[in-house]
Amino acid sequence: TFPLLSVTLLVSFGSSMLYGYNLAVVNSPAVHIKAFYNATWSRRYGHGLAPGPLTLLYSLTVSIFALGGLVGSLLVGVLVERYGRNGTLSRSALLVLLAGGFMGFSRELGSPEMVIIGRSITGLHSGICLSVVPLYLGEIAPKNLRGFLGLMPSIFICLGVFFTQVLGLPELLGEDRFWPLFLSVVVFPASLQLLLLHCFPESPRYLLIEKNDVCGATKALCRFLGTPDVQDVIKEMKEEQRSLSSVEMISVWQLLQDRSVRWQTLSVVVVNAGMQLSGIDAIWFYTNTIFENAGIPESQIPYATVGTGAIEVVAGLIGVSDGRTDGRSPSV
Repeated sequence: TFPLLSVTLLVSFGSSMLYGYNLAVVNSPAVHIKAFYNATWSRRYGHGLAPGPLTLLYSLTVSIFALGGLVGSLLVGVLVERYGRNGTLSRSALLVLLAGGFMGFSRELGSPEMVIIGRSITGLHSGICLSVVPLYLGEIAPKNLRGFLGLMPSIFICLGVFFTQVLGLPELLGEDRFWPLFLSVVVFPASLQLLLLHCFPESPRYLLIEKNDVCGATKALCRFLGTPDVQDVIKEMKEEQRSLSSVEMISVWQLLQDRSVRWQTLSVVVVNAGMQLSGIDAIWFYTNTIFENAGIPESQIPYATVGTGAIEVVAGLIGVSDGRTDGRSPSV
């Protein structure tokens, strides 16, 4: 249905794509940001930064994004319970506007601290949205589309990385005078999401199971599924609600101590750790430096960087196509 497609594209564009964008946005303007840090330090203290401290300060700028993401992911449970899935995504867009303001005006105010704070806030937003967007899409989609819609955020993450690399070309925002704008472009997708997301209903599952709002859940299902015949879905959710009422919720620490799911937990940890330690994060953050050390001419590095993003987008589309053509629905 049009509402289902529209909200999928909206939250993927306004949240998931921003994660990919913020992953790669520090790669292209690295030289300019370091020069700004050095010049600001010189004005404040009468001398520039040595290479070691400058690298450390810039590394903090890059890595604090991940720390913000960790904090954001830990807050997801509380936020979705209090504000719902739609409400959490709407409110999290305000974080992007705040972060964009910090980073966009950092050079005018001569404050490297504003860049670091802005990066930490974008990390907080990404940590929240990485969990909430698939959760929201999984709960509003019909069963036959649930796996496919669950892959949409991943595609938009790849697109976010690619758009960052394209905007970072010297012909666009890759010049020294544009780097604050380059960092704060994220406010435009976030503003669009903030303006439009309230036009779509909350997750029917959240309304029924957590808020016990049968009428609201029915209306949301009718709009997303495009049919008034949703009683079977409501019945399934009520059965789920009854089964959940007898299930005891456990904390992360209790999960780690539970021997009955030890192998499942270990499998999840190993798969995710393998992905994070594969080197892809280093490529996103430091592509230009890697290519420079590999001997690629400096004038060709931005275009080689765009090539890595294009390959990633193609690989993501192949993954979605494979999930559709073999007749199976990929798991969320």
